[in-house]
Amino acid sequence: MKHNLLAGIPDEHTRFTQLPNEKGHNASWDFCRSKDDRFFVSVCGEGDIPVSALLYEYYPDTGNIREICDVAKAWIVDPAQMPPSKIHTSLDFLSDGRLIMATHNTAPAPNHKRWLFEQHYEDIWEGYPGSILMIVDPDSNDVRVLGIPVPRESIYGGILGNDERYYYFTGYMRGHFYRLDLETNEVKDYGKISEFASCRLIKDAKGRIYGGAYTGELWRFDPEKDAIEDLKVSFHSEFGNKYRRMLIFGLNTPRDTLLFISNIDGDVIELYPETLETVRHGFVHLRPEQPRAPYLTHTIGGLAADENFVLYYGLESYHDAELMRLVRWDILGGGEPENLGLISPSGKQAYYICEMHFDRRGLLHMVEVCGEHSPYILAIDTKRIQVPGEDAPLAKIKPITLHNMHMNNDRIYDLHMEADVISTFPLHRFVSWKNAKVKHMKEGTDGSVYGITGSESVYLLQMNFECAEPLLFEELYAEGSTVSCIDGYDHTILVMTSDHRLLVVDLLKKACVQVIALENKKLNRIHCLIQEDKLLISDSDGKLYVFDPVESKTDELMNISLQEVWSHLVKLNEDEIILSGWGDEILRYRVSTGHVERLDVLSQAIKGRAFKSTITTSALLDDGTLVCGTFDGILYTLSADRTSVICYGRLYSTGELRGLIRISGDRVAGIYGGPKDAGHVFAFSPREGLRDLGRPRVNKETESLKNIDSEWASIHYISCILHTAVGNRLYVASGEEFGCLIRYQDLII
Repeated sequence: MKHNLLAGIPDEHTRFTQLPNEKGHNASWDFCRSKDDRFFVSVCGEGDIPVSALLYEYYPDTGNIREICDVAKAWIVDPAQMPPSKIHTSLDFLSDGRLIMATHNTAPAPNHKRWLFEQHYEDIWEGYPGSILMIVDPDSNDVRVLGIPVPRESIYGGILGNDERYYYFTGYMRGHFYRLDLETNEVKDYGKISEFASCRLIKDAKGRIYGGAYTGELWRFDPEKDAIEDLKVSFHSEFGNKYRRMLIFGLNTPRDTLLFISNIDGDVIELYPETLETVRHGFVHLRPEQPRAPYLTHTIGGLAADENFVLYYGLESYHDAELMRLVRWDILGGGEPENLGLISPSGKQAYYICEMHFDRRGLLHMVEVCGEHSPYILAIDTKRIQVPGEDAPLAKIKPITLHNMHMNNDRIYDLHMEADVISTFPLHRFVSWKNAKVKHMKEGTDGSVYGITGSESVYLLQMNFECAEPLLFEELYAEGSTVSCIDGYDHTILVMTSDHRLLVVDLLKKACVQVIALENKKLNRIHCLIQEDKLLISDSDGKLYVFDPVESKTDELMNISLQEVWSHLVKLNEDEIILSGWGDEILRYRVSTGHVERLDVLSQAIKGRAFKSTITTSALLDDGTLVCGTFDGILYTLSADRTSVICYGRLYSTGELRGLIRISGDRVAGIYGGPKDAGHVFAFSPREGLRDLGRPRVNKETESLKNIDSEWASIHYISCILHTAVGNRLYVASGEEFGCLIRYQDLII
């Protein structure tokens, strides 16, 4: 079919409503219709203007609007912090007519030069304090603020459950799925469901909630099972695109299926919820129109279906300007996408359409955002517009390319770790998410890297630097999950399980070759190998033991215990260990005699917080110098004679140091941050000092990363890191169930 791509939608079939933008509001990311045909729209800021969201009621019959809520007046907004600039894909309706919604943020604080939500993540004063939840009565304009359910997190999408006690939402930065109990205010975190931002949530007829990961995987939450199910269905790209493939729009069809569409390229999947069968309907672009570049492809904007379930949506178009056209597609009737014309009422060309809905009269209402005239609502009588012929009037187009508010072209804002070669290994794509959590990594003698994974049982992962999928993924033990593990001698890994067993995993045989019962049911951690063939282990009370796996014998160590159950032990040799004592004390302990020596030097602490100076990680250098990291994030060295310390400071204001490993010579690398921090990898050597290497993420909106042939990735909680001398490679693994590894060769330090 030959399309008249320059024709516009005739103005006489449209009605234009300008939404308030005099304060700098240039976008709208929530536009909803209630069951009684009331329309509500949020107006918000996107980009460099520090504004807070506004909520309006929109009257479809007249095009008039009425302000309901100014979030800046309903909530305390600190001018030093990023404001609640949006209500984003989270507006839903309680049965009594009230609205429930959450704020989101993509605008800077007044004192910031730009939106730096990740760069300021750890900064309590200049960062984003966290999204708020609100319940609003549209008749009285009463606003009830429920507070911040997840500190620092920006809520990206939300939906009310069929059971109205529960509101479900997704996190923008961490990519987690949460539930708020509206009766008790309890928040439940169901874990990671996306690499990063993914907003769209939709329910089926039984109230099960569907969503998608940033790179295209679809999942379902069943409230009855109270669990997330990875559907192992993923959006594809006709053009090899690896950018923004998440679920962006979804509809319930007349045949009790769900229709899902991805953000970029617009892959259309129809899902049968009872059988989980899928039908792929193709892509939203016009036939045979092609995209202009791999990462500037056909973006869908808005989606609605008329009374016959004919789809209408915006489609990005390029004619010396970035603007959208309206497309119609009788998808269930076997039709093809039809061009209805460019959206440019009186020359006010549409940059993007965020949402669209039909009203009870059959008029289509769409909200335009982020353009020169944004935001506005355009009402269209779709029954009166047709596919434009060759002689149709041309749209009024002003050649303009608007600033890309997401692309980062300045290295001073880059957060990612830099290396000559970077590639992601999305383990979650190949195995069930609950088994994709990486607990431990070790280099094998065959050049492979092996990992212990799994949340309910123990799995062995085999991979290498080049592989695109696991070389091996096999269940080793099904009766329990991994509690603790360390490298064994030579080619083994030792795993302590939740059912009180010690597993010996042989990497040459790729199997569990020994299962040893642990009589003491409190044992929960392996620290190190000691006295040639024994293990130093501890229990939930902090008591320490030497365990002989040959005789299955456990001997408690005298005169010593862990001050904290998570304390780290430093193995100096086969008989001596170093560990934290009370507060900032450092102890040296001899296993064979039970002798305890308190060193004359102290673990380094922030004044008044010596109780957080517990050693959490260490690495022993060739000259005997001990590199130590603490729970409070301070790094220091302890001299070879254990008589002096040199402190190198604190990496961030919160978060512990973990997982120190040797890289080369006197250089070590480690992990900053616990389960709730945004994890970084850092490097240290006595010659070069302490250096932050960045976050393990591959951001396709960063200029230096957008063209690498690798999927998007963002690891928030780092479980472990591994360095291999061959190839100078670093592997960084995720400790969350939506498991991922990122591989670096020749890391730039």
